[in-house]
Amino acid sequence: MTPKTGGGRPWGPIRAENPAARELAETLRRHVDDSGKTLAVLSGEISMSKAQTGAYLAGKVPTQAFIVALIKATVRPELRVRRKEQALALREQALRPAPRSATGVPVAAGPGAGYAVELAAAQARQIETYDRLTRALEQRAEVERAKNNSDKLVMVLLSMIHQLDRRVAGLVEERDQLRAQPRSEALEDAERKLARAEEQEQRARAELRRAEEKQRQAEDLEARVTDQLRRLTDELDRLRADDTTSPLDTLPALPDEPEAGPVSADPVGDDIDAVLARATAVNDEDNTTLNRLTSELNEPAAGVVQDNPPDNRAGPDSLEVRYAHAVSLGEAGDPGQAATLLRELLPDFTRTLGRNHLSTLYAFYNYAVNVGAAGAPDQAAGLFKGLITDFIGVQGPDHPDTLDARHSYAVNLGDAGDPERAAALLSKLIPDFTRVQGPDHPGTLEARHNYAVNLGEADDPGQAAALLAEIIHDLTRTQGPDHPSTLLARRNHAAFVGMAGDQRRSTALFSGLILDHTRALGPDHPDTLHARYSHAITMREAGHQRQATAMFNELLPHLTRVLGPGHTTTIAAHSYRRGTG
Repeated sequence: MTPKTGGGRPWGPIRAENPAARELAETLRRHVDDSGKTLAVLSGEISMSKAQTGAYLAGKVPTQAFIVALIKATVRPELRVRRKEQALALREQALRPAPRSATGVPVAAGPGAGYAVELAAAQARQIETYDRLTRALEQRAEVERAKNNSDKLVMVLLSMIHQLDRRVAGLVEERDQLRAQPRSEALEDAERKLARAEEQEQRARAELRRAEEKQRQAEDLEARVTDQLRRLTDELDRLRADDTTSPLDTLPALPDEPEAGPVSADPVGDDIDAVLARATAVNDEDNTTLNRLTSELNEPAAGVVQDNPPDNRAGPDSLEVRYAHAVSLGEAGDPGQAATLLRELLPDFTRTLGRNHLSTLYAFYNYAVNVGAAGAPDQAAGLFKGLITDFIGVQGPDHPDTLDARHSYAVNLGDAGDPERAAALLSKLIPDFTRVQGPDHPGTLEARHNYAVNLGEADDPGQAAALLAEIIHDLTRTQGPDHPSTLLARRNHAAFVGMAGDQRRSTALFSGLILDHTRALGPDHPDTLHARYSHAITMREAGHQRQATAMFNELLPHLTRVLGPGHTTTIAAHSYRRGTG
């Protein structure tokens, strides 16, 4: 998945004929800034040229139709009526400025004009108060959700730590008993489980500290928001928000006994990892929410909003530099560290640019990419699901960013163990990719490839192999026979041919593929090693256990040296070599 980048540029000066026209231009610019949309995107949505849109936002008094269209494209639905009334009132004042004498001195307005000005000012103040009240109510609901999340999370984590303490003690006892005997696989297994449990306990305690800090932060924010609302109680009941769904409601409970399911070497540890992953996701979400609310509540209630706040802070610690560094780490093969750095950047992006700014959305997108690449596809799928809605709101349903988010959501669902649902989503996505970007676009071909793979993993390897044969032809024609995408499609094709029952043909395909991988990418390239790994698995599943074991024995030193001893492929190869995979 390609990293997302983005940025903006400052507004030009406002050249307005009168103060009301200037205030109108400033107001409309604030709406555009808050929406995060570029002029190119905005002009398309309101059916007006970019030049004309820029002229209206530079101080020329706009048409009523322009104001209505811009408000609809940039303002949340619940605020549109009041914002439209405010903007149209400013337009009326801009079209009918106070008359001037021949010397340029303003002529005193009569009683009727004074009343109209006073009424317009009163309406503007009322609209501003309503907007502040609406936002304060939203803030209170967000704080309450975050506080409830933290309260629940503290209880879950305390229970988990108690269980992990008992698990560590039991594993220590088991390990010590096995140490008295000759070294065995049972001892290695106990040591691995113990190391994993100790690491999980450290993670659980770290998440507990984060959750407790969120509790304190939420309590402070709750008091501040309540104080704001106390001054606006006359409208509180009418504007109360009713969405109190907590993301923690889906937090899996920690089971006392392993649940039935696929065979695992450490099912209890797997369950604990699932809970910890969800706890981290909830803490991350609440951290972003509370930091944003803290920033909002620290700002003056009726402060002046800049025409176009800069996208990046100056200096070596700017968002742009830190963001580029984090993305480069992911591209260099360290998605875990990239995800950690990006997670720390998300509150800064949200606070500085707003949640719906494109640069903020790209930061969330790349965070989700690296979370999935680091081994948490279920968490990544949840992040991408939210980003689909965000990109539709900002870019539209057919924008490549929206299609990419839908693609990534489906792929991570498949990686998380739900290939049936992933295949269903991809089957709906492929026609949209084809219509928007064309049948030979790399994104379209990648979506077709991933559809075939998930179809095969959903127990239809024969159909997957047939589809991949077509995709290989199209990739060879458009990207060349030695392109990594073509080689990957060939690898999956060979594997599904074997899964469909033709092991002899699968073995022949792998033999030729490994030669091409070695020639095009080199013997130590990860793709070459993965091709050899898949070949060995195919041999094992075809019943050639002795040959497969020899292939794993030959491959393991290379996997350990290139990918590392803790890589999932290296660990799996060890299991297959021992016959336990």
